[in-house]
Amino acid sequence: MGRKNEDDFGGTEKKVRRLLGELGIPRTGQGFSVVADAVVMALESEEVYGSLTKEIYPEIAKKRGKTAAAVEKAAREALQKGWTVGDRERFREVFGDSYRPSKGRPTVGEFLTAAKDYLDFAA
Repeated sequence: MGRKNEDDFGGTEKKVRRLLGELGIPRTGQGFSVVADAVVMALESEEVYGSLTKEIYPEIAKKRGKTAAAVEKAAREALQKGWTVGDRERFREVFGDSYRPSKGRPTVGEFLTAAKDYLDFAA
């Protein structure tokens, strides 16, 4: 998957990283960067769920010299930490009506879809 517009990529990445920080996704470890990369790639993709295991995880894994399974695990762990200690009100703003704390943390696919929708709408 290529970048839509090279000039806009830096701005998009900054917006994604800012949003993740606001949600409380920890910047320690590789999970933050993995989730940030995944959100940027989701913004470029029309279908998040179909591309997650076939394109997004493998491309991030190749970029980082990891396996797709390691990338998936890092993303899950970062989202779990963010969900546990992050800003619940900000999660509510991003997830809207789909925000259900009693349901537990969103899956990586649910998170990417919500972040993509939020950032597309905010653009």
